[in-house]
Amino acid sequence: MISKHKFVSAGLGVLLMLSTCKNVFAIENSIPNEVKNKIIGVRVADLVATFPNVIPGLANIDAIIKKSPESFFNQNSIEVLHDVYISKMPELNGDTVKLSLVGFVKYKNQTLDFERIVITYNTNAKQLADLVIQSEGILPLKDMKFEVKVGLVDRKVIIQDKIKDIKLVFPIGVGSFDEGVMNEGQTSLVTPRFQSGFIDQRAVISKRLKPRYFAGKPFIRILKGTDLTTDSTSIGFHIEINTSFVRGFDSHGCMRLREQDLMAFHDLIMYGDEVQTPITVKYRTEDPADHPAPKRNKTYKTILNKGNTKSPFFIYDRDNLIQMVYKENTQAPYDLLVDQKTDNYYDLFNYETGDQMKEQNLRRKNECDAKVMKGELSSDAKKFQECLDEGKRVDSFKDKIYRKYMGIEDSVDSNQI
Repeated sequence: MISKHKFVSAGLGVLLMLSTCKNVFAIENSIPNEVKNKIIGVRVADLVATFPNVIPGLANIDAIIKKSPESFFNQNSIEVLHDVYISKMPELNGDTVKLSLVGFVKYKNQTLDFERIVITYNTNAKQLADLVIQSEGILPLKDMKFEVKVGLVDRKVIIQDKIKDIKLVFPIGVGSFDEGVMNEGQTSLVTPRFQSGFIDQRAVISKRLKPRYFAGKPFIRILKGTDLTTDSTSIGFHIEINTSFVRGFDSHGCMRLREQDLMAFHDLIMYGDEVQTPITVKYRTEDPADHPAPKRNKTYKTILNKGNTKSPFFIYDRDNLIQMVYKENTQAPYDLLVDQKTDNYYDLFNYETGDQMKEQNLRRKNECDAKVMKGELSSDAKKFQECLDEGKRVDSFKDKIYRKYMGIEDSVDSNQI
């Protein structure tokens, strides 16, 4: 086992001399402006995958850490290395890089820590013996107090303890657009905004089995206030349900995470001492920190309008959720989305699809009654029912089999995906 507190390279004297030079400069001077805000809080592996040449030698460092994580972190038995994140902008002096990282580590004794390390290496370093690894402290998760901020247009979640100076940035997929169908006359997202929401450990489902598309992975529910019962919502974070992760506008309201991010988020919430973690959800966050994963902006989902602009009409799909439709190769209209102080869950829009459907059914009944009064529609019960059902989706036998297989109730499910 190699000590993290000693230089392990044969080039110790050279590294020490270089580290004391006055000409050391931040590597950010050589990084393109559009990349600078996509480094801090980002997984090393993600940075390597997206910008492999921004930090010299980083791909080799990533491979070495994955091969021998115990050589970098507290030398207990590691159960899960949730990953290693860039904690400061790297420094470059000639061919020598100084890299500040933080690892989120779960041990087999159920201890979870954030561990700071600094790695100094030559850009040609290819093996563990070429690295200088130094520990800069361990922060037990139980001592942390995080807050969560979500930017829906930004499609990112920032998890941060400002006092301990720990920041994680995850990419997310968010809700589809409502272009004046449910909330008539206005463009919004079906993901609600939360001015003062909370994530409560007691409301988290660590292994959600139904419907099946949750794949037995965590569902991290958001509360609109502090009361576990009255403030519970159907909105939360869960696994990506497509074949691959999409950083777009696709869901029925929930926020989708890559599996490795979801599992890290779950453990951060569930193994900490804070029962409730504050969360704000807005269209845009004030923090410019971002993630390098690409965003899909030119194809998005929107609520299917089976009526018209004057009298919109939405229907349920086979998942018993509001039916969406893709707008292919069309720029998502996120420029129309503006944060408002009154936009706090139900304060501005009603996101409860059951309530919305009741209102729509009442409006449809009034429209059919008016047709009867005008003589445009027969008062025959069958004809009147046809008027009420006009445009609605008719379930097939396959739909019913699908819902049974997926574990979806035949009654409308308020849980949004």
